[in-house]
Amino acid sequence: MDMSYQEKSILGSLLAVGVVFGYYFATVVRDLSRPEFDGASLPMGRLVLVVVAIVVIEIVYHVVLALESKPEPKDERDTLIASKAYRNAYFVLSAGIFVVMCAVMLAFKPFLTVNLVLLVWVLAELAQFATQLFYYRRGLR
Repeated sequence: MDMSYQEKSILGSLLAVGVVFGYYFATVVRDLSRPEFDGASLPMGRLVLVVVAIVVIEIVYHVVLALESKPEPKDERDTLIASKAYRNAYFVLSAGIFVVMCAVMLAFKPFLTVNLVLLVWVLAELAQFATQLFYYRRGLR
């Protein structure tokens, strides 16, 4: 499959965020199942490690990608695809914030609420990357 520089960049970001945050949320769910878990016992370092891992992976991936292929200049099509992707991400974020507000009204623990907000943000980012990749592959219509 022949992919443009933008498609490779988006796919790499989508996979990095999906895998790294997927691992993070899997560990959060695993910790929640422990009866003695109160949220305060979770080391803050785990979240910091995840953020650092994303930054390092993205930098290394994009440097390698830039060395292997020549980045193309952005045109109107890229701008239109980005705007559609941001629209979809904003929709996911708005719906997710509504879910978080409901969780707060149901008196979720602060740890759960914070992780729910983080999950909503990650889902919005994934929606943005997936939308961009979809429109690059399919084309604008």
